[in-house]
Amino acid sequence: MWLWASGRLPYYNDFWSRPFFSIYILLIIAYWREFHFYWVHRFMHPWWSVQNGLRQGDIGAFLYRHIHSLHHRSYNPGPWSGLSMHPIEHFIYYTCAYFPLLFSCHPLHFLYTKFHADIAPIGGHDGYDYPAGGRSFHYLHHAFFECNYGGPLVNFDRLFGTYKESIKKPSGDDKQTN
Repeated sequence: MWLWASGRLPYYNDFWSRPFFSIYILLIIAYWREFHFYWVHRFMHPWWSVQNGLRQGDIGAFLYRHIHSLHHRSYNPGPWSGLSMHPIEHFIYYTCAYFPLLFSCHPLHFLYTKFHADIAPIGGHDGYDYPAGGRSFHYLHHAFFECNYGGPLVNFDRLFGTYKESIKKPSGDDKQTN
């Protein structure tokens, strides 16, 4: 905001002076967030083995062990655990909001991206089943760590082979559920 106010970063202040561009940017923010979240999140997990480190060339294992593991202490995530993370992970996570700064955008684009990043973790961290949203997708990530890194809007996990669809629920008949 200071960069805009001081004239060091270009922007336009009339949202409707560029209606097609303004609406287009608003529409692609959710897709940008999915793309950004998958890759940033995947980057903070071990690429080969959690025992690896920087000497083995596995920056993901290093970042997981020293930064992202704090977030994974929430084995059965709730809505408050979505943004419960290390300060360095917060910085990395919120780099998605810099996307609108790459263009001469309206401040609303930045604020919408930031707001989306603020509220998006609630849906993915609402626990395994109802009465909340019933989203087992990210619950499985917290339970197994090496699957379901992204979100359901654009399923990059299916595309890159990191998707896990179901878990075995403890029950009398021991059936597989989705």
